[in-house]
Amino acid sequence: MAITAVEFYTLKQETYHKKASAVSSKIRMFAWFRLFSFLLIYAPLVSWGWNSWQTVLPSLLFVVLFFFLVKKNIQFEKQKKTFQILEKLSSDELLALDHQFSHFENGEEFLNPAHFNSYDLDLFGEGSLFQFINRTSTQGGRQKLAGWLQSAFLQKDEIERRQGAVRELASQPEWRLNFLANGHLFKESPEVNEEIMQWSQAELHMKHPTTTRWLLVIIPILTIAAGIYAILGGSNLWILLLVFTQGGLLYYYRKSVAQFYSYFGRKSELLGKYMLLVHLIEKEDFTSPFLKDLRKKVLKPDTASHIFGQLKKFVNQFEYRLNIITNILLNTILMWDIRCTYNLWNWHRLNRSKMAAWLEVIAETDALISLANLAYNHPEFTYPEIHDGGFALQAKLLGHPLIPPAKRVDNDLKIDGWGKVLIVTGANMAGKSTFLRTVGVNLILGRTGAPVCAQYLVFTPVKIYTNMRTTDSLLKDESYFFAELKRIKTVLDRLQNGERIFVILDEMLKGTNSVDKLNGSRKLIKKLLELKAVALIATHDLKISEMEEEYPQMVYNKCFEIKLEGEEMFFDYLLKDGATKTMNATFLMKKMGII
Repeated sequence: MAITAVEFYTLKQETYHKKASAVSSKIRMFAWFRLFSFLLIYAPLVSWGWNSWQTVLPSLLFVVLFFFLVKKNIQFEKQKKTFQILEKLSSDELLALDHQFSHFENGEEFLNPAHFNSYDLDLFGEGSLFQFINRTSTQGGRQKLAGWLQSAFLQKDEIERRQGAVRELASQPEWRLNFLANGHLFKESPEVNEEIMQWSQAELHMKHPTTTRWLLVIIPILTIAAGIYAILGGSNLWILLLVFTQGGLLYYYRKSVAQFYSYFGRKSELLGKYMLLVHLIEKEDFTSPFLKDLRKKVLKPDTASHIFGQLKKFVNQFEYRLNIITNILLNTILMWDIRCTYNLWNWHRLNRSKMAAWLEVIAETDALISLANLAYNHPEFTYPEIHDGGFALQAKLLGHPLIPPAKRVDNDLKIDGWGKVLIVTGANMAGKSTFLRTVGVNLILGRTGAPVCAQYLVFTPVKIYTNMRTTDSLLKDESYFFAELKRIKTVLDRLQNGERIFVILDEMLKGTNSVDKLNGSRKLIKKLLELKAVALIATHDLKISEMEEEYPQMVYNKCFEIKLEGEEMFFDYLLKDGATKTMNATFLMKKMGII
């Protein structure tokens, strides 16, 4: 029997807490071992002095032991960090299951009031849909997920393929946790991510690459030979001459070295992260067509993790120059900076065209994990059926995913065919705006391939236009009303150009007087019908609901009713047929002592 999400994350939280504690104990124990091994390095010297190999050999053995213990400590520290991240990821999900998600990144940088729908539907910012579903661990994945919400998919086949990928990843919570943990081992900045992306586009140059390759072989061999010759009693002239030669070559190549270090330096941890992520994708035997296609892109002709591993090694070697003693020693003997520059140039020459595709696979997988996590955490959500052909929107028990289930009221909805307008009336706070956002948010979720907050949903994927909270702009010297007209003009132009759009409007033409508002609203609805749009319109103006009689089978009335009993109001938030019969503005003003 499958365990619930709460049981899974609770088990993982406890398991990883214990593992992190166990590794911490090992780290403390090995700290004493390192101290003793370091002290033992000098024990032979104290006992016997520098008289024979009797002193040197044991000291060398203790040096090897000391560095082995240092390496083990580094491994233990990485294990500890990984277990701590896994523990935190599990704890975060337990909070999310309790409908607490403010600790996740909210994507406020993607806020755009001019966007076709994202600002009105609260897709980004505090308490947004992005914050609710975002679990990405890479900058590429974060941008990919935001891009899907801003411009979700419209093709039936594409959406269904992605549904298959989300279903499969949703069934693999352990794999998802491991992917995210490796992704969180190093937190990349947008700037570094942008630099990495530019590597695939830039063409880097190396001075005299063929000559450089031979010099990197010949000069170090001659330098080592000259050093051995000098140690054995020969002249020091040759070693000095070769050391100065290496210094001259380093000066000659200084601009190339600086350029390559500015490109690749201090990025070994990020590359290590990408290597681990792509390796997880490579070794997983996916079954859904979409994920299988992603995996193929990182397997041929050579595995991306192997090639990323080569790059990580070269970058890591280049970073040795940060230690001044190591830098002087390696550049004196092995032409180290030039060697690293040549290796990176050669790697970039051979692999730069593949890198963008690999990073795309990582970002795509990272973003899909967020949708899969949503599906796993909410098994009551359903994958919508994608309708191809005329417009269809049929929903049963449709609710807003951000409202806790205990408070959420779900509603049914049905719209069939193009050229239809659904007018929703109701009192203040009765649920009109929330219902409009519920429809919009679920349609966008469905277009990404994710499950939706409904018992059943069939829909035709079309673009969604909203006008719910237009703002005025002092900088552009625009009034609220003019800003709203500009948005409406934009959607009408696109409809006239043949685009199929689902229009969601909340209280049309709010910035003008009631007579103009009514006349303008009626004409706008007529225009939408002429252009074969499908529209969902909320309004307080009951006169607009009379258009149902004027345009039968094209305009429909729905409403949210309230009950007024004495000094109390009662809301059921259930969508009903017809126009509302109850308003509450005067009631509220009296209750608050305003009138």
